[in-house]
Amino acid sequence: MELDETHQAMEDVVQAFCQREIEPRIDDLESGRVSPFEIMRSMSDALDMGGLITSGAIADPVVPAILAKQLARVSPGLCLSVISNLGCGATIATRGSADLVARCGLPVLSLKKVGCWALTEPESGSDAFALKTTARIEGDEVVLNGSKAFSSNAPEAEVLLIYARLAGGEAGDKRRIFPVVVERGTPGLETGPPLEKFGMHASPTGDIFLDDVRVPRENLLGDPDRPARGTAEQTLASERIVIVAMCLGVIERCLDEAIVHARERVQFGKPIAAFQLTQQKLARIYVAQENVRNSMFALIHAQETRTVSERQVSAAKWYATEAAASAALDAMQIMGGAGYLREHAPERMFRDIKLWTVGGGTNEIQQLTIAKDLLRQHGFEIDLAGGFRVEGEGA
Repeated sequence: MELDETHQAMEDVVQAFCQREIEPRIDDLESGRVSPFEIMRSMSDALDMGGLITSGAIADPVVPAILAKQLARVSPGLCLSVISNLGCGATIATRGSADLVARCGLPVLSLKKVGCWALTEPESGSDAFALKTTARIEGDEVVLNGSKAFSSNAPEAEVLLIYARLAGGEAGDKRRIFPVVVERGTPGLETGPPLEKFGMHASPTGDIFLDDVRVPRENLLGDPDRPARGTAEQTLASERIVIVAMCLGVIERCLDEAIVHARERVQFGKPIAAFQLTQQKLARIYVAQENVRNSMFALIHAQETRTVSERQVSAAKWYATEAAASAALDAMQIMGGAGYLREHAPERMFRDIKLWTVGGGTNEIQQLTIAKDLLRQHGFEIDLAGGFRVEGEGA
């Protein structure tokens, strides 16, 4: 599959913006001298994000894939902040009241306001739905208590989407978990400073603390009398599809950098591109690029036709993240000592993309999810904690 003329024109615009506005500022982004949200807001106007929303184009799964791929080619960290914004804004825009959509959803979705999507907690990572943050309905208000960990954009978020268990819900019951919108400045809400990380330096990550935070009842997205069904899971699935597009951008950038270096670097009287071990690594990166590209388009098609499966998303996320990390290491190896320097993209690409073997659901969880889905088709039900039930045999 290839992009059609309209999508290709859009990709050209996004790529030009990235080269003009982001690439020259990478060092400042990485060091914190420039805020990713300053660039994000300039993207809103330059890419006419408001127009994409008004026209409905933002709902086209190709559009976020284009944004993710091109942003990741220059800064996976900035890309992470952008897709976190989109995930927060899209959830509010599709589930919130008219006032909430206008005040929070659309500004976050259009990148005018900074949004944060918060699910992970200190004691619930892979066991995501064992979360302890609670939401209690009191009259016309919802009262939140708890904390969130490792939340992208949290230190500067103006709108935070907090996943909480409705009071009375049992641990592990996904149907009683609802997203609640909390705006910066609400009494009882605090966010920690940016955490120091191995990579993704261009994306601030932090903790969130909620102490009797009161918000209007309409800020709880969903009907407590009609149990929610997988709102967080749906957002995670969409995020994983965008992660695949990010990985494609990283692999493409690493291949470009490796080819240029292999042609220019001379050892033993010839360019290192003439050596077969260099050629092997280039070929390996290229195969990863094609596999991830095909996987991305397959996921887009499945999303468009509403045929996407849990195991398909998990398989793509697992393969793409491992392939991107390997491609970055291969590019670094081809570049030798230069590849180890921060002035060259592959070193940064490896540090950044490594997050996605953990974030968005660890790759170990993706493997278990694939097996769970496969075995279910054969009457063998399992859960991620090791429990199982054979169809027809009882518990």
